[in-house]
Amino acid sequence: MIQTSAIFLFLNYCLGKKVDMSMVVAKIDWRQLYTFASRQALLGFCFDGIERLTKEFSEELKQNPMGRDLLMTWMGAAQQIRRQNMKVNAVAGKLYSKFREDGLRCCILKGQGNALMYPNPYSRTPGDIDVWVNASREDITEYAKTHFEIGDDIRFHHLETSFDGVPVELHFFPGIMNNPIYNARLQKWFKRNADLQCSNVVSLPDGIGEIAIPTTAFNVVYQLTHLYHHFFDEGIGMRQIIDYYYVVNDFWKVKERFSQPSRPSLPKEGSTAFPKPLSPQGTGDVTAPSRCSEPLRSKDGGASKPSPDCAGWDRRGVSWDTSSVSCSSASGSSITSVRSASTTDPSVSTALVVVQRELKYLGLWKFAGAVMYVLKEVLGLAEDKMIVPVDEKRGRLLLAEILDGGNFGRHFTKYAGFTHQSMGKKYFLKIWRNMHFVRYFPAEALCEPLFRTWHFFWRLKYKK
Repeated sequence: MIQTSAIFLFLNYCLGKKVDMSMVVAKIDWRQLYTFASRQALLGFCFDGIERLTKEFSEELKQNPMGRDLLMTWMGAAQQIRRQNMKVNAVAGKLYSKFREDGLRCCILKGQGNALMYPNPYSRTPGDIDVWVNASREDITEYAKTHFEIGDDIRFHHLETSFDGVPVELHFFPGIMNNPIYNARLQKWFKRNADLQCSNVVSLPDGIGEIAIPTTAFNVVYQLTHLYHHFFDEGIGMRQIIDYYYVVNDFWKVKERFSQPSRPSLPKEGSTAFPKPLSPQGTGDVTAPSRCSEPLRSKDGGASKPSPDCAGWDRRGVSWDTSSVSCSSASGSSITSVRSASTTDPSVSTALVVVQRELKYLGLWKFAGAVMYVLKEVLGLAEDKMIVPVDEKRGRLLLAEILDGGNFGRHFTKYAGFTHQSMGKKYFLKIWRNMHFVRYFPAEALCEPLFRTWHFFWRLKYKK
């Protein structure tokens, strides 16, 4: 049995928090910790904590030594992860430059952009490179056929290829949801915010190159949709949760920099009211978010004033007062000019209000509450950094799935280990698994088998 509480404390320690590890170091089972880190794709991240322990708790380590063989194995794994990151960084920079030179705007999703938020960007276990190309499916497919080797299996939202030996996914749009209503809203949201994400150029470690990555304002919503989809597909692991921990912390850092200091109180769970988006002047009254006017100026050109209605408030040096913002029902059937529960402070900025509005609009509110529970219980996220109220009931379910399934559900001991079954058996086992979630997330759980069946026939139709 994994010593969960000790491991959670160790993860907090790895995050750089001041944690008294004396008792943990004296009693923890190092092999169980290694197994946990391996299953959750956290070997590099946790090894940074191990190195710190050797300096700060050397006496305690003498009482409960790790063992040379395990230490060398762990060190070798961490070094391999570092080398992988260096290679993926180089390929990501080269790939981004290639697209830009060929006149295509794009950004690198998740992965190497997330690694930049880590204290040690080489400690995060890398995967493939996800490139969101701001073009049509047809144009991206034709371009890929000319410049890459691709198979005949094209997915609804991406195609798979490789570049210099690194797996690459070329995304027509960043993600999908099972529920058709929420998915339609999500795709509109992606389109509104596409330009800005392709303009957010950052440098990779050690001057290896540069890439465009999504803004913090975009990531705090988008990466939650990514977690949500994978939760129903195969499962998510602690690596994705730690990624989102850094996204949320970055959200508050950016918010504090660009908005007024006071924060709104969080609306109660189940509230259906959310503020309507603001006009560029902060006084307008519109019923739906407007399209981002223009991207910020970047190295490949573009203007400099995105609309505050878009997920780009973190790229503006202004703040807005939403004390008099109207609220709308979740259904949009009626509009009532009342003060939102999330705008009780007359000096509150729009940052958190906009995020909460978008989470409700996209059907992510309940799942966001579950993620906040995991971030609080496992990683010690402070109450004042919650983007929505904690949902303990759904959070316990999510945490149990994370601990059992590991990275992308590859280690599930329940559901007949569905991730390792044949396609036919896996299809029905997925349905069985998702039926466990109907009472918690009915909109996505009930639609998951329907979407997967539709997607199967869609792939057959568009198979080249």
